[in-house]
Amino acid sequence: MLEVRYVVGMIPGLSPDATLSALLDAMVSAGLGCTVIVARNGKLERVYANEAIARIFGRDIGEMRALPPMDTLEPSERERLARLRAEIEKGGEAPAFVATSVKRPDGTVVPVEVGMGFATVDGGSATFAFVRDISAHATMERALRESEERFRRLAEAAPDAITVTLRGSRYVYANPVALRLLGLQSLDELPRVDPISRVPVEQRSSLGEIGRRLAAGEGPIRIETRLKAPDNREVVFESSLSTMPVDGQLATVSYARDITERLELQARLMQADRLASVGMLAAGVAHELNNPLTTLTMQTRSLVASADARGFDSEVRRTLGEMDEAVTRMGAIIADLLFMARPVDKPQAHVDVAHILTSTVALVQAGSPHKAPIRLEIQPDLPAVVGFASKLGQIFLNILRNADQAVEGIEGGEVAVSARAVEGFIEIEVIDNGPGIPPEHRARIAQPFFTTKPNGTGLGLWISQTLIAQHGGTLEVNARPSGGTAVTIKVPAPSGQ
Repeated sequence: MLEVRYVVGMIPGLSPDATLSALLDAMVSAGLGCTVIVARNGKLERVYANEAIARIFGRDIGEMRALPPMDTLEPSERERLARLRAEIEKGGEAPAFVATSVKRPDGTVVPVEVGMGFATVDGGSATFAFVRDISAHATMERALRESEERFRRLAEAAPDAITVTLRGSRYVYANPVALRLLGLQSLDELPRVDPISRVPVEQRSSLGEIGRRLAAGEGPIRIETRLKAPDNREVVFESSLSTMPVDGQLATVSYARDITERLELQARLMQADRLASVGMLAAGVAHELNNPLTTLTMQTRSLVASADARGFDSEVRRTLGEMDEAVTRMGAIIADLLFMARPVDKPQAHVDVAHILTSTVALVQAGSPHKAPIRLEIQPDLPAVVGFASKLGQIFLNILRNADQAVEGIEGGEVAVSARAVEGFIEIEVIDNGPGIPPEHRARIAQPFFTTKPNGTGLGLWISQTLIAQHGGTLEVNARPSGGTAVTIKVPAPSGQ
């Protein structure tokens, strides 16, 4: 204690005893435990302990001062601190604080933080230890770690993309969904991604205003963004932006939800509503046109049939042929328009798919001008389905005509048709080796009125999908990797078959 008195006594105008007493009282008031341990002749002796350290160790002051220096430490901690003290005595650098723990008589383990100073006293070495109970701090750290772990688990299980960005300059976190959207495999790759580059150019000018609003405490701020996914697919996100402190800085937290499918469904519903209105209007117009068109068709065909008897020259005959072709096409269009407004009936009868398919193939082959081969393979004893024979025939006819027209003029062009029972469905597949569907048209082929044929109406495939849906089935059109198109039709087979 002489060394301490001497240091204090060096302060001008201060009494060493009074100042030392005030310092020791201040340590007790601050909850800072203090003890002095002297090493003489290879033995450690506690020569001082204050009341604060006695409370930390769970003992009274007399017991604390008589307590051997290392008795409250676990064996592993005794060895660690002994090694540290030996290194410091040999000239090693003393750490500012050492984290350890002490064990109270009741078995409670208290985490503490120890600061140490060293001096020479009467031929021995003295260790001045200042001990602070950090239980509350440790509890807060544990609670923080648990909170961070809960956030991490929730974020990783979330179906939405979650990212944390420091002032818009760099990502510091992204959950698995966000990593996939960024085209990354792990968090280690995150620092190389520039957040600004992920924002569409047209929206970057608004980032500054959004940042100012967030910094002013406004939030959450909702925005809608269109981005290119790693597979080059355009994705629409609805994002909610807010702020949180991260490492002493203001970070932006983004919760982004993919609403692409929702917008597509909304667009389909709007299209369905428009089609319903157009269908009613078209049906009315078609009904009014049907009677005069029937008369025109009959008169045109009568003139064509009597062309020789009437002595018509070749030019007139060619014109009459064109007129006949035109009124026939008009009749097909009117029939399709009337179908759009036709009420949906519930299928009741059991129909023979094999028979309908065989008849339809024969009809297409008889009417095909280029006679492309159609290979037909039907599973023996194919079960019947509940449906309308006429509507299924119309579906097969539309699909087979498309396939037949796709191979027109192609050397070696052919169409393969198969039908089989597969897991409760009758599956009909029509495959052609034609030029296939151009990539730019694949998303639109089933839209009403979309067609690439000079004389097409753009309703055949849409009508076929509508009819198959009435039977509880599906119709899929896919481009084949080797070229050509594959159309797969599935119709539910009655249970028990």
